[in-house]
Amino acid sequence: MESSENNFPADNASEDVKAEVASLGQQLWTLLVLLLVVSGTLSIFLMREVTYARNDLATLKAQAAPFMQDFLKQEPGMNQFIQKMGEYGRTHPDFMPILNKYGFIITATPAPAPTPKK
Repeated sequence: MESSENNFPADNASEDVKAEVASLGQQLWTLLVLLLVVSGTLSIFLMREVTYARNDLATLKAQAAPFMQDFLKQEPGMNQFIQKMGEYGRTHPDFMPILNKYGFIITATPAPAPTPKK
């Protein structure tokens, strides 16, 4: 005994199924072409954005170059200033939290004990 689920439909129903399959095939091709167009458009858009970003980066590097050269010329003076701040921080423990807050890690040496007067 075969169940009715395994029976193939009659010939007139077979034409309807063929028409549906053909319609689904047409929809599939339409969606694939649409997907190709959308992905191509997105790729072109992203390539243009990358080009713009590279141009902007080159412009910013050119603008920043003089500032970097000035910074490198001032580096010895800045190091000297930082060294003087550290010396000040060693003699004034109240200033140490400020130095630590901005990343200048300087160990405070204990202040010498005053000598008693006789």
